[in-house]
This record gives sequence, C-alpha cells and structure tokens, in this order.
Amino acid sequence: MLIYSIIAFSALTISIATTILAANGKPQFYWVAALGIYIFSVLAGFSIGQITIGFTFVLLALAIGFTFNLIRSKIHFTTCLGFGIILGLAAVVFVDNKWLFYPISLLN
Repeated sequence: MLIYSIIAFSALTISIATTILAANGKPQFYWVAALGIYIFSVLAGFSIGQITIGFTFVLLALAIGFTFNLIRSKIHFTTCLGFGIILGLAAVVFVDNKWLFYPISLLN
C-alpha cells in the first residue's frame, strides 16, 4: 500500500530533521524525533523496523536526559547516549517484537 510507504518515509524524514534540530541546540525536538523513528519502525515492520526501533531508545534517553536537566556536560551527554545505545541493542536482541511494538500489536 502506497499510503503506508508515504507515511513511513515522512516519519523518517521528520525524525532526521528533528534530530538535526535537537543536536543544534533545541533538545525538545528529541521527543519528536523519537516518535518519528518509532512510527517509521512500526510501519517498516519486520525488516528494517526491528533495527530502527533501537534508535528510538537512543533518542528517548537523550530526550529524558535533557528534559530532567541530567545532561549538563559532554560527559553526561556521552553517558546518556551510551545508555540509550545499550538499552536499544538489548531491546532489539532480547525483547519480543510483541513488546517492542506494543501499542500496535494490540490491534491484531
């Protein structure tokens, strides 16, 4: 279905653009980027979606870190980034797809 492809790639484009905005000093856009990559992952399904779902955890870790003022230096940023990468990799490797795509899996 063409509409799903359009929505998926629009979400990916929004995610990339808002990640760039967030990296350039507007950290509130990490939330939008995380939502965009999650939507792309859900619509990409069981091929590339399983890999890109891990990026959602990275963006969420950064969003939470900036929202609660946990990131004050480059060391804090790197620690938060590393935590997000480890959490994302662990989720992709060890967590079942039913739980990774939980809200959408309820529709089945």
